[in-house]
Amino acid sequence: MFNFPTILTLVVLGFVYFAVVTERIDRMKAAFLGAMLLIAARVVTLETAWTEYLDFETIGLLVGMMIIAGIIGGTGVFGYVALKAVKLTRGSFARLTVALAVITAVFSAFLDNVTTILLIAPIAMYAADVLHRRPHLLLITMALAANIGGAATLIGDPPNMLIGSAAGLGFADFLLNTGPAALIALAVAMGYVLLTNRKLFAPSKGQVRPESFDESKQITDRQTLTLSLIVLCLVLVGFVIAPLLGLPTAAVALTGAAVLMLVNRTAPKELLSHVEWPLIFFFIGLFVITGALESVGVIGAVGRFFATLTPNPFWLAVLLLWLGTFGAAFLSAVPFVTVMIPVTAAAIAHLGLDPSAAQPLWWALSLGACIGGNGTLVGSAANMAMVGISERTPQPVDFKSFFRLGMPTVIIAQLTVTAYLWLRYFAFG
Repeated sequence: MFNFPTILTLVVLGFVYFAVVTERIDRMKAAFLGAMLLIAARVVTLETAWTEYLDFETIGLLVGMMIIAGIIGGTGVFGYVALKAVKLTRGSFARLTVALAVITAVFSAFLDNVTTILLIAPIAMYAADVLHRRPHLLLITMALAANIGGAATLIGDPPNMLIGSAAGLGFADFLLNTGPAALIALAVAMGYVLLTNRKLFAPSKGQVRPESFDESKQITDRQTLTLSLIVLCLVLVGFVIAPLLGLPTAAVALTGAAVLMLVNRTAPKELLSHVEWPLIFFFIGLFVITGALESVGVIGAVGRFFATLTPNPFWLAVLLLWLGTFGAAFLSAVPFVTVMIPVTAAAIAHLGLDPSAAQPLWWALSLGACIGGNGTLVGSAANMAMVGISERTPQPVDFKSFFRLGMPTVIIAQLTVTAYLWLRYFAFG
C-alpha cells in the first residue's frame, strides 16, 4: 500500500493540514498547489479530477448562495435587524447578546455562517459601543451561534453542503434532522455563556438611550431588498421540492443568483465579488486530494478500520460525532469533513447499512463538524471572519480567549447532541 503515489498523497495532505492549522501558508494556496502536484505526478489525471472528483454540486451551491447573500447584504437589512434587536432588548447587554445570537443563528441557517458574521458583526460592535460595553464577548458568542445555526440546514455551513452532496440528502432532510439538534445546542450554549459571564452581563452604570437608534436608515435599497427576499423565498422553496423533481440544489441556488443579477443594475464584476473565490479554490484543491486518497486506497482502509471498532451503528455514530467535534476544532471543519465523508461511506458499506439506516451516521458527522468548529479559532471559516473584524477593536479576539469559552461550550452542547441522537434514532428502534 505504501508506494510512491500513497506516500506523496499523504505528504500533500499533511502539508495542507499544516497550512490550515498554523496559518503560516495560505490554506487555498496550499490545497491548490497540493492538488496540482498530484496531477503533475500522475497520481490522478486531470480528466479524472474534473469528471469524478470535483463536486460541482457543492461548488455551485456555494457560489449561488454567496451571490444571493451578498446582494441581500448590500441592502442593509442585516443592520436593520440588528439595531431593531438593540431597541427591543431595551439596552440590556445580556438580552442583546441572546437576541443577536438568535438572529445570527437563524441567518446562518438560511444563508451561510461566514456571510452572516461579516454582515452582522460590525453592527454588533457598534451596538456594544453604544451600550458602553466591550464587544469581545459579544463577537465570540455570535461566532458560536453562527456555527450552531449553520448546522441546522444544508446551506448553513460548507460541511453540510459536502455531506448533503455526497450522501444525497436534501434541504428538508437537514432541517428536520439536524435542525432540532442545533436548536437544542443553541439553547444550551447560550445558557452556558450567560451563566459563566454573569459579571460581564451586569447592568451598566452608563446612560444608554437605545430609543435614539433609527434602524430605518440602515435600509439603503428597498426595491432590491424586496426582490431579493422574494427570490430567496423561492430558492428556499426550491430546495425543498428539488429532490422530488430530480433537480440538484446547486441549480436552484444558481438560478436564484442569476435572476437577482439580471434585475440588479450593479456591474457584473461587482456582483461576482461577493463570491469568496479563495474558498472555492480551496474546495477544488481538497476535492482532488480526497479523490487521490480514495484512488490509492487510504480511504477504504480507514473506513474499514472504523467499521471494525464497533458493529453497533449507535456507537459508530457517537464516534463520528466526537471525532468530528475534535477534528473540526483542531484541524478545521471543511478539510476534516472532506476526508471523513468517503471514510464514513466506506464504513457504512462495510457494515452493509441501507441508506435509511445510514442517515444517523451522516447527521452525527454533520453535527460533530459544524458545532465542533466552535472549539478553536481555526475550527471554522466563520470564526476566522469574526477574528478579522475583532482586530478593529482595542481587544481583538485571540486563540486563548476563544478557546476558554468555545471548548467548554462545545463539550456541553455535544453531550446534549449525543443524547438527541440516541433518543431519536436508536433508543426505540
